[in-house]
This record gives sequence, structure tokens and C-alpha cells, in this order.
Amino acid sequence: MEQKDYERIAKLETQLESLTEGLKRIENKLDAYTANFITKAEADIRFKNIEKELMEVKDDKRTNRAFWVSVSALAVTFIFSLLNYLK
Repeated sequence: MEQKDYERIAKLETQLESLTEGLKRIENKLDAYTANFITKAEADIRFKNIEKELMEVKDDKRTNRAFWVSVSALAVTFIFSLLNYLK
């Protein structure tokens, strides 16, 4: 082999080493980046819990509405019976 070939091989080796180091840094950064996210299984569990809580809140609102409708109907009935009694 000639001297040019050895120089060319040495240049390619240094470029390959620098590419390898760059890839290692990128992999380390990606690992650190993905460590901040939750897994799919954890996300599914959390979303199911949130969905249950939302359903409970909706049910509570419905029961509150029904309660206030019943209270208002009772109050109206009481007022009318009081008016009938006073006549």
C-alpha cells in the first residue's frame, strides 16, 4: 500500500471514531429525555383513574340537582299548603 492509502485509512478511522462518539452522546441524551416520560401502562392507569373521577363528579352534580329540585318542590308544596290553611 502507498502512503496515501494509509493516510486515507487513518482519516476514515478518525471520522468513524468521531461519529461513534457523536452517536453515543445522542443515545445518552435520548435516554435522559425518555426517562422523563411515563410508560404507556402507567398512562393508561392514570387516565382510567381520571375517567372514574370525572364520572363521580358528574354523578355528584346529578344528585345535587335532584336534591335541589326535591327541596324546591317541598318548599312550594309547603307554601301552598300554608296558603290553603290560612284561607
